[in-house]
Amino acid sequence: MIDWLTEPFAYDFMRRALLAALIVGALAPAVGVWMVLRRMAYLGDAMSHATLGGVAVAYLLGVSLVLGALGAGLIMAAIMTVLTFHPRLREDAVIGITQVTLFAVGLLIISKADTGAVDLSHLLLGSITTVSPADLRIDFALGGVCALVLALIFDDLRTATMDPQHAASVGVRVNLLRAILLMILAVVVVLSLQTVGLLLSVALLVVPAATARLWTRTAFRMTVVASMIGMVSTFLGLTLSWHVNSPPGASIALVCVSALVVSFVATMPRRVAQADQHLPPGSLSGETPM
Repeated sequence: MIDWLTEPFAYDFMRRALLAALIVGALAPAVGVWMVLRRMAYLGDAMSHATLGGVAVAYLLGVSLVLGALGAGLIMAAIMTVLTFHPRLREDAVIGITQVTLFAVGLLIISKADTGAVDLSHLLLGSITTVSPADLRIDFALGGVCALVLALIFDDLRTATMDPQHAASVGVRVNLLRAILLMILAVVVVLSLQTVGLLLSVALLVVPAATARLWTRTAFRMTVVASMIGMVSTFLGLTLSWHVNSPPGASIALVCVSALVVSFVATMPRRVAQADQHLPPGSLSGETPM
């Protein structure tokens, strides 16, 4: 069993792939916790589609595709921040409007660049086995900054998520926190480019966080458990893809989903007991149920 787990990582390119996967596997679920608690799980998928336009523009200009995707993600975050200031526009509508706009721009650009199809497909589906030492340095730098920012705003973010009105009344800058969270999400989606690809990035953002919520009752524990699930899933997914010759991104996503299914079944008796006691299923202790 040990040999089965360690065999793939006897090669340098697989060790680099594992390091890149662990960075995203730890960070993406930590951000995804807030997507789940804020009922914005759809935003991760929307962000991944919206970055397609930036990738296409970067390809045509001959610059870094990662920079193009990051630029598009930050543009989406800025547009959403501005649109949500209007009281008549709901958040779900803003997400849909921004996603459709940027995704349509991306498809239009791709249609005019036939030679870009193959290269862009790697970003849509992931190409983690091609990670270079330079890519790892970028991943460490971006991931480290995002983790640090999340740690610094954790308490305020928890307050703003559970009770935005109370948070605003005690001086928490709710809109600023939301803008910061959107920018971090954009970076995480970009880091997912090579790991699981744009199309499956939502798997690492949402599924480990949703799984962790089945087991935990506080935001902090949910974050820790979600990150652990994400890292274990990326490791097992990479190992599985090596042995069965399957796409790494899809394998990682399926391992995440498998963990959710097992957790759902395992925690069902506790959920039934909570319902019998008239407790809100899935609520976090000391926090307002979302």
